[in-house]
Amino acid sequence: MKRKTKQGEIISKVIELSERPLTPLEIHQIASRENPSIGIATTYRHLKILGEKNQVVGVDYPGQPPRYEWADGKDKVHFACRSCNKLYMLEDTTEDTPPLAGPHGFEVQGFEVMLYGICPKCS
Repeated sequence: MKRKTKQGEIISKVIELSERPLTPLEIHQIASRENPSIGIATTYRHLKILGEKNQVVGVDYPGQPPRYEWADGKDKVHFACRSCNKLYMLEDTTEDTPPLAGPHGFEVQGFEVMLYGICPKCS
């Protein structure tokens, strides 16, 4: 069993309170403001631990580094800004219904919706 550390608590809090999925570097930069002694290796180590405990999930955006968000068990709708490459979580209006039925014999257990465009800060 891994012990709780102040650094791990800070990293967890950064992810949990974020309004959008963050890259490991963004997580590290934000966490370092609270505790400058947090190293990038510590950030990656805690991301791995949080992933193993199913507390964070990765969000993939093609051609970009993985981003992480707090795992709350809900399906997500994300918006990818094509200008600044940031990802944003949007209100889920899908009502947990996949947009398409799975192929015959397949059991759909979840889905992701990714919208693309320009965010308000870049437009």
